[in-house]
Amino acid sequence: MRLTALGLMALALCGVAYAGAPLREMADPPQIHYLNPAEVAPRLIFAPPPGEATTRQELDFLHRLIAATPADRIARARADGDDETPAMYSAALGRDLRQLPATWNLLVTIEEEANAVIGMGKDEFARPRPYQTDPTMPTCKAVKPGKSPRSYPSGHASVGYSMGWALARLAPQRAEAVLTRADDYALGRWLCGVHYPSDTSASRGAAMVVAERLLADPRLAVQVAAARGELAGLR
Repeated sequence: MRLTALGLMALALCGVAYAGAPLREMADPPQIHYLNPAEVAPRLIFAPPPGEATTRQELDFLHRLIAATPADRIARARADGDDETPAMYSAALGRDLRQLPATWNLLVTIEEEANAVIGMGKDEFARPRPYQTDPTMPTCKAVKPGKSPRSYPSGHASVGYSMGWALARLAPQRAEAVLTRADDYALGRWLCGVHYPSDTSASRGAAMVVAERLLADPRLAVQVAAARGELAGLR
């Protein structure tokens, strides 16, 4: 895309405007603002969750995985469960994302859109969580009885993968570290006994598609350019 002098000036002014800008938080519940809901309907973008036989295999895998995992890694998984913000990627980037407001706010827009798509899938498929199917499943935290079955796909994984993929595209020099962190974040959902591997796998593909579409959306072009500018100096 070629930019005119006025366009370049607009981008420069945008960078100034973002300096010291307030950091957004993901809306609760998240809403779709940019995608066409009909194009991301659950039955179009997700296969149905696995059946009983595969679910039993996944439950057995989770039991063995959790039993073999050190306590400090379980503690990290518990802490990750409380963080759905771009800050989860600060270490992977080598920069505190709270100091990069254009990048932070773009990532929140992307994670919110992805999580809204995932939420429709959760409502559509109503898959019980591992601890709901198997009451002996260890969990990182006490779970409230009577919660709705919304395991498939994973909301936390969609948050991690949507932001991670966007960052990998915006700062390719840090892509390996960022995508490794995205996988590590999703793994925490298994270690906490709240998601099956098939839940996070489904979220990964959908989240990456959402991130790609939003990064290419002309309505977000100025925000994307501002974020690229903030991340340009990373090594």
